[in-house]
Amino acid sequence: MTVVHRKAYSVPSTRAHIRFQVVIATGTALALAVTLPGLTAHADPVYPSAGQVKAAQAAVGDKAAQISVIEGQLKASNARLQEVQSAAEVAAERYNLARELLRQATDAAKAAGERAAAAQEIADIASNKLGQFAAATYMQGGNLGQLEAFLSSKGPQDVLDRAAGVQLITDIRNQVMQDADASSVVAGVLRRQAAQAQAQQLAAAQAAEDARVSAQAQVDVATAETARIQKQQGAMIAQLATLRNTSVTLERQRQAGLKAEAERRAAAAAKARAEAKARTAAKARAAAKARADAEARAARDAANRAPAPAPDSSSSSPNPGPVSGSVSAVIAFAQAQIGKPYEWGAAGPGTWDCSGLTMVAWAQAGVSLTHYTGWQWAETRRVPLSALQPGDLVFYGDSGATSHHVGLYVGGGQMIEAPETGKNVRYASIWRIDIVSEAGRP
Repeated sequence: MTVVHRKAYSVPSTRAHIRFQVVIATGTALALAVTLPGLTAHADPVYPSAGQVKAAQAAVGDKAAQISVIEGQLKASNARLQEVQSAAEVAAERYNLARELLRQATDAAKAAGERAAAAQEIADIASNKLGQFAAATYMQGGNLGQLEAFLSSKGPQDVLDRAAGVQLITDIRNQVMQDADASSVVAGVLRRQAAQAQAQQLAAAQAAEDARVSAQAQVDVATAETARIQKQQGAMIAQLATLRNTSVTLERQRQAGLKAEAERRAAAAAKARAEAKARTAAKARAAAKARADAEARAARDAANRAPAPAPDSSSSSPNPGPVSGSVSAVIAFAQAQIGKPYEWGAAGPGTWDCSGLTMVAWAQAGVSLTHYTGWQWAETRRVPLSALQPGDLVFYGDSGATSHHVGLYVGGGQMIEAPETGKNVRYASIWRIDIVSEAGRP
């Protein structure tokens, strides 16, 4: 009985022990299942390493450097665009000058030819008279001189009459010969002048043709360069969009804004320079007037004379008086051309260049200007930019005489201009970096 009791006791104990082992094993497995992912995460961390951070910083720095380089290239390409367009304007105005010189040479050659022809006609008439006189003398049996008068005389009075007749004929003959010689000399001189004028016309025609070819070549270069630069700018803007993770449209808008801002800054700087020059000039005029007044007072005191009359108002004001004619007609004509395309050498009615537009616009007021900026400068009166009035001409270049562009001032810092190839007649700000410090008033 005792043995049976021990067996009965041991069986339950073994089962309990097995259940305990199963529970322990299961718990351990669950614990491992829970803890193993955590252990794996710690072995392969998700946050960037120091090397990755450094590489990312370098990449950001590279992007910033690339963006800076591209923006610098865009700025340089805009400057290059302005450069080639200005060169085209200069070439076009040289052609305008060559055409005007050809026109003058043609007029001079025509006038010289007409003078030579008139002188030759006079010489021919004199030569004909001399021939007629010689023929008449020959038909009368020749000229025996004064002896003939005495041999065939019928008395003293007859001798005197015949001698006077012989002298008169001699005088007439001499005068005819002198006239023939003089008119022949004059005709020869004028023929040489006409030949020289014709040679100058031919040279001017060749110069005009050379200028035309040069201008066309320069315009072609500017057109091709503009297309190339714009293509490059498109590629650079696309690069910026990629680097900044923006759109091309947004980058184009940004670049347009940057360019406009740069133009505004340049315009403000140009305006400030012009105003500074105007102030300096005004101070110089005031100082000169003060010196003149002081000298006048000293002269009056020294001579003990009555006070001199008040100085002429024109000496105290730098501004010329208003022009004759209707400025409103000039501006109205220019406004009617807005939107028409630029074409170098053109003076309407469908296309214009800068000096062609200002020339024809001012013709509406009966004012004659030449189709060349340099001569329009010479044909107008000087006006400081601080005293601009509508209708004044605003010039651009190193100086007024060598200017390559001109616009018609309409007020409010704006002008109407025929700008450059590929653009239309438009309103534009007068304030540019190459504005000449004085304007022209027709």
